[in-house]
Amino acid sequence: MMKINSGIFRNSSIETLKNSSFRPTTSICRKSFFDSIGPLEKKSFLDIFAGSGIMGFEAASRGAKNVTFVELNKKYLNQIISNSKKFKYNQFYFMARDAHRFIKKSDNFDIIFSDPPYEHYDLNLFVKNAIKKLNKGGILAIECSSKETLEGFDKIAKFGDTNLLYWKV
Repeated sequence: MMKINSGIFRNSSIETLKNSSFRPTTSICRKSFFDSIGPLEKKSFLDIFAGSGIMGFEAASRGAKNVTFVELNKKYLNQIISNSKKFKYNQFYFMARDAHRFIKKSDNFDIIFSDPPYEHYDLNLFVKNAIKKLNKGGILAIECSSKETLEGFDKIAKFGDTNLLYWKV
């Protein structure tokens, strides 16, 4: 179980599946991310490699215009859909898709948050494609292992062995 940090759904809990293999974004990392990107009103938010969906729920709580969850694992996506029913918010969208395929074909977003499995993904290729899907003034953030090397980011925040990298367009 995880709690939303801030906004209209503050302190609301979301259920997570027991024995999940994803590692949810920590509360301190979420707070840092949302504090650094500013207000979300009128902004579209993509939570890709959504896992628990906590980032998307936090974005909705903080006023995002709409939130799209992309998660290939159907059990995780079904749990996100189940959790979404707790909130009075009718702008959630759910996609069971491979992240690379989705990002190549998707519409543009104002904010893209990506938390792929550590050290199992071609992040440089993902960044190249995701940056093309940002609206003007948009932000791409990738949560990754501190062991992974990526180039061209504008900002980095470190949380133990986790890095949060930002690109702005």
